[in-house]
Amino acid sequence: MADPTPTIVAQKGDKDYSYLVSPSAVQEQEIIASLKSKFPEVEVKLKQKGRLECSKFPREKLVEFCTYLRDSLDFEHVTCVAGNDLRRAWEVIYHISSYKHRCMIQIRTELPRDDPSVDTISQLWGGADWHERETYDMYGITFNNHPKLERVLTPEGTDFFPFRKDFKLLDHWKIDWENKGKRPKPEPMVSTDKRFGDDNG
Repeated sequence: MADPTPTIVAQKGDKDYSYLVSPSAVQEQEIIASLKSKFPEVEVKLKQKGRLECSKFPREKLVEFCTYLRDSLDFEHVTCVAGNDLRRAWEVIYHISSYKHRCMIQIRTELPRDDPSVDTISQLWGGADWHERETYDMYGITFNNHPKLERVLTPEGTDFFPFRKDFKLLDHWKIDWENKGKRPKPEPMVSTDKRFGDDNG
């Protein structure tokens, strides 16, 4: 019986992933320069290698900015769209990636407390569709012109948004900190619907 093929483990210093980068890839500073030229009012900075960041991005410019990322700078994929409750305002955080340039840009857009809405980017990247629906479901943030903005995790008819900081848990699910953080036993759920079962539900 022939000897099995030996396994060769490359040392950390021997790994070279440069072949994965497209020959036409550009450096982060070139992307920043291009964005600042097109959108001088937007602050774009290099957070770390391969990661750019735009904070407090104006929501009115979002679709135009994202269209430029896709069409002119080869950002092909929406990695994440997530909500955040800052109490003073709402926030939507976008992670948009370019495989060609091996780079990701994070965009943080603040929304007024009394108007949690922003235009959808699902017409640019289809994958944003479900991310935006989940953000709506958890935070109640509306994505204008979304093709099917409805709940995806909570049951139909739910009248609250569970990730909002002003959302209160039911009393029997609150943590009893005086009892070493243990949860009290839930109250038995007894149906009041007389159509099924007896008086005890």
